[in-house]
Amino acid sequence: MSASAAQPAGETKALSPEEAARKKQRTRLIAGGAIGLVATSLASYFIHGHFFPYTDDAYVHAYTVTVSPYVEGYIKTVNTEPNAFVKEGQLLYEIVPLPFQLSVDQQQHQLDAAIAQKEALEQQRLQAKQALKDQEARQWLIDLNQQRYAYLQQQQVVSLEKEQEFQAAKLEARARVKGANLDISRLEKQIGEQEANIRALKAALGNAKVNLNYTRYYAPMDGYVSNNFSIRVGQYVKPGQAMFTLVDNNHWWVDANYLETQIHRIRDGMPAKVRLDMYPGVTFKGKVINISSGSGAYYSLLPPQNATGNWVKVPQRFPVRILMEQNSRHPLRAGATSHATVNTLINPAPPTK
Repeated sequence: MSASAAQPAGETKALSPEEAARKKQRTRLIAGGAIGLVATSLASYFIHGHFFPYTDDAYVHAYTVTVSPYVEGYIKTVNTEPNAFVKEGQLLYEIVPLPFQLSVDQQQHQLDAAIAQKEALEQQRLQAKQALKDQEARQWLIDLNQQRYAYLQQQQVVSLEKEQEFQAAKLEARARVKGANLDISRLEKQIGEQEANIRALKAALGNAKVNLNYTRYYAPMDGYVSNNFSIRVGQYVKPGQAMFTLVDNNHWWVDANYLETQIHRIRDGMPAKVRLDMYPGVTFKGKVINISSGSGAYYSLLPPQNATGNWVKVPQRFPVRILMEQNSRHPLRAGATSHATVNTLINPAPPTK
């Protein structure tokens, strides 16, 4: 039987000094390599985080419009539904227009009557001016005759009674001229009042037409109808009543809340990459458009007051707004959680003057 076979089970063969040294050296190399790898990884992580600040405290936002009726009435038609996509100019709902159409017709009739009355007054003014000219011509003739008879009476060619008749006719002609002038003044005053009435009626007609137009609501932009949709056919609505919200599909951005120690390199115009939790593996391109002038806590309802004896330093976060480029295959949704990374190595071009 050999010596190796005679060795008891479970016992290891003793290593020679050369083998033990080689094993110890190999162990040191492996440990050193592992430590170097960890150190390199940590250094790379911190260097990358310095030049490419990252945060997962970021959320998608969009402009929203709360849709409320301008006039009151009953809903006639509803042409959309919750969460639907609508195009700019698309009719979304209509209020029963009959009362508003009747108001427009009534105002139009009153305006037409006022214009007709003004034209009649202007015609009367023309007639009064013509009558004034006739009275002035008659007065001129009577004055001339009165002067002639006054001379003849001084020469005792005609009687005093005849000259007095022309004197009375002269006074009567002057009175008629004065009356004609008063008629013209009265008509001009009535025409002025009628013009003011016409302007008021035109304003009332314009307001009635505006109210009629507001019975139909068209989408002001491309967007999505919100889920809080409370409008039905036959429902009575009032001005200012919130019925649903439109989410603007033309402008999307991310408010990335970076720590105050991360924003020292971020500048407006720097490129960014955004990932959404709802679309794993999809990256959206973006660009920094502005950085908040105050932290989120500073603009809160009750901002913290740190002038106390038990103050504890808490790093603050500042919203960095990143404009996003849309992806037709992956529609954006307001409020979605996102991850933002800004590339601070690319300096934006300076603004042109």
